This record gives sequence, structure tokens and C-alpha cells, in this order.
Amino acid sequence: MSTIQYLLFDLDDTLYSNASKMFDVVGQRIEAWTSQTLGITLEEARALRREYFRAYGTTLVGLRRHHPEADIDDYLDYVHAIDVTRYLDPAPELDAMLTRLPAPKVIFTNGIVDWAERVTERLGVRQHFERIIDVRAIGYRSKPDAYAYQYVLSSLGVPGSACAMLDDQPGHLRAAAATGMRTVLVRPGGQAENGIEFAVNTVLEAEAILQKLLM
Repeated sequence: MSTIQYLLFDLDDTLYSNASKMFDVVGQRIEAWTSQTLGITLEEARALRREYFRAYGTTLVGLRRHHPEADIDDYLDYVHAIDVTRYLDPAPELDAMLTRLPAPKVIFTNGIVDWAERVTERLGVRQHFERIIDVRAIGYRSKPDAYAYQYVLSSLGVPGSACAMLDDQPGHLRAAAATGMRTVLVRPGGQAENGIEFAVNTVLEAEAILQKLLM
């Protein structure tokens, strides 16, 4: 019998692909908010975003470390204030895949609950996820911060070995593997490597792997 008790899914660029360009719009809003709030040009905000992503994995972490005066909740609300229906369509194949996977499913995202709710409702898969664990729940600590993974495991009451995690960011998965989680990279052209057990081009291609892990 499988020891996997939970399937953890990242949201952006994992449950849906950025072929829709929706996350590009999120990026533009990150830069616009940063420019306006910090009083810098859009070009400077773009460079700062790149710098913080390289150093910390998210712009949010960089803002918290270097700009404690910034209103992080305002930032999170602003960057996610997008009509997802303009970019996403219902995903019946994803709905069917999730239906066939016989394990509780949880969204583990660096975004916010409201965003995850709207995205999964639009995709037609919200009913498959028993929990959404977002950056606010984790005290604004985000993947790949080790604390974020420990928070998730403590909340679920299981060890890392009881979870399989799907994400589009290799660094997020290496941090997951360090807790004992099984890991699946969802990224076109991605490859299995240290800390990344499996790699697929799309989330739909992960079904066969997950079914085997759940046997």
C-alpha cells in the first residue's frame, strides 16, 4: 500500500500553463506596484524584481527584507487583481485526471487564497482540493523557504514522505525533497535531477507517475 497520503499542487504554471500569458500580467502588476510604491521607474522596478527573484525566489521576500515599510497585503491584493476569465478556460481533462487520482489534494502556493479560488473555479477543478495553503497562512514565508514546507506538513499532520509535490520551479522541489517528499517537475523540457525525481511537460502528463506513487 502507498505511503503517499497527500498530493500537493503548485498553482501558477503548474495547474495551468502560462501559454495564456496571464502570469505575464501578474508580473507587469508586480512591477507597476513596486514602481509606484517605492518611487522608482518601471525599468528600475523590473530590475529589482529580477534581483529579488534570483536572491529569494519571490519579489515578496525581497520587499519584506529590504522595504519593511511596504504594505505587503496591498501588494498581494494588487498584483492578483486580474479577471482570470479573460485568460483561462475550463479544463475538463484536468478535472477528469484529478477525479481519477485517489488521494486528498492540496494547493500549496506562493499566491493568495482568493487568487487560487478564482483560478481553480475557472478551470472547473476547485472541488478536488480540500485545502489551499497560501503565503498569508505561512506568515508571508514562501517556497523555497524551509519553514513553508514544515508549516504545510505540520498543518496536514504528516511527514514529508507522505506527500508528493508538483511544481514548475526546480528550487521549490529541491526544498520539498529535503523533507522527504516525492517530487514532480512540471515544466516543458524539464529534466529529473538531484532533488527532482520525475519531470513532465504538463500536469496532465503527471497522471501515470502519480498513479504509480499511489499504488
